[in-house]
Amino acid sequence: MKSLRFISAEAFVSNAEFARKSLGCVAHNLFPLLFKASYLLEQGEVIHDLVENWPLVDFNMGKLLGTTVDYQEDLSHRTCLVCLESCLTGLRDYVLNHPSPYVKRLKVVDLTERNYELVVQALLKKCYCPLKICCVAFRSDNLALQKFFYIIKLIDPSLLRKLEIVHNVRLEMEHLEILFNSIHFPLLMSLTLPARTFNVRRFTATDERMLTNIGEKMGEMTQLTELSMSFSILTGRIQKLLSPLKTPLKMLDVSNCSLNHADMAYLANSFHANHLEALDLSGHNIPDLYPSVFFKLLSHSSSVLRSLTLEDCNIQDTHVNMLILGLSPCQKLQEFKFLGNPLSSQALKHLFTFLCELPMLKNVEFPVPRDCYPIGITYPIDDASLCRFDHQKYESVAEQLNLILLQANREDVKASTPLFGSYDAAVQETNNELGAYLIKSFKETLEKFTTSLNKIS
Repeated sequence: MKSLRFISAEAFVSNAEFARKSLGCVAHNLFPLLFKASYLLEQGEVIHDLVENWPLVDFNMGKLLGTTVDYQEDLSHRTCLVCLESCLTGLRDYVLNHPSPYVKRLKVVDLTERNYELVVQALLKKCYCPLKICCVAFRSDNLALQKFFYIIKLIDPSLLRKLEIVHNVRLEMEHLEILFNSIHFPLLMSLTLPARTFNVRRFTATDERMLTNIGEKMGEMTQLTELSMSFSILTGRIQKLLSPLKTPLKMLDVSNCSLNHADMAYLANSFHANHLEALDLSGHNIPDLYPSVFFKLLSHSSSVLRSLTLEDCNIQDTHVNMLILGLSPCQKLQEFKFLGNPLSSQALKHLFTFLCELPMLKNVEFPVPRDCYPIGITYPIDDASLCRFDHQKYESVAEQLNLILLQANREDVKASTPLFGSYDAAVQETNNELGAYLIKSFKETLEKFTTSLNKIS
């Protein structure tokens, strides 16, 4: 016996022309039902349009074109698996006989412990399902290393464009070498590695060979143009990693990587410099370590540089004119972030007057002025002291800085001070998991400490 919903679906698709024109007004969770009705009525054109308009699914966010899917809902209501099950029950024969027009690639991103089983279940079914799941962008966050290696083999790495391994994925250099030796990523364009993937302070001769091998494997990724290695210790080794690359990088994040003068000199003279659209050098003492090669790097990238991040770089009042000189050629700069630098309110006003002259600038993240903090504050400021500033004085300075923009007719520039970083939806989505993991880790550490004390006593 047919349900009222299914009778309605049949009525909707019975007029193929009307159905195809009206698909844009239909909730996407009804697509599986319409798919089945179209199959039974042999409405091939409607099936084609349904598949072409089938939503991309983000497993972690649970979003379906703005509609949130509750993870606690019954499995049958989870959009992606509804798509899969609908195809598996009664639709497979039809689609397999007409494979070309009816294959849809679904986007899978943001894998965590919470949704791991769901994603694995869906990926294991892809061999039998006409709606193919294709990982174009893959983000592994807060996941055991063993599970990461298992699922990376379930997807088709040959089609992967973006790979992010972040936060609590304990991927170290030896694991990365195993990954690159066992799996090829021919179309990979963007790679993000977790903190401390590399740590040259502990290197042996074997580690040096391993680093060389990783660089060579990255050189085989001919589409790679974006690379983030923040919080790895790479002192004196940046050339070994980047020189094998065949394609120039457009985005490079080496924040807090303890780069030295030789590393900076390599970057400034490398073929990457002329193509860098986004660069993050945060955590490096730019004025003291390498002012001249820093100028050279900015000069070479000035024709294309859109985003520059120089947070916690010890840029002081005496360095503002130097900074202005380095930024002057960067006429395409759209975003400039320099939080955490010990600049006074007067120096910030001087810098903002210059920033008004950058025609394409849209976003500026500036530090709380040094004179808003108590006397004796040291930089970089620790988290406990970060908010201990005169908020009223800061608001007054921020108002004056915005007035400088207003008087220069630059209302299009957004200036802000996000003390704890910009909002990251991906991090926000997994913060409960990370919090629970941190509490568990802290509990385990306390238990080990207590056990050790008991043994001593």
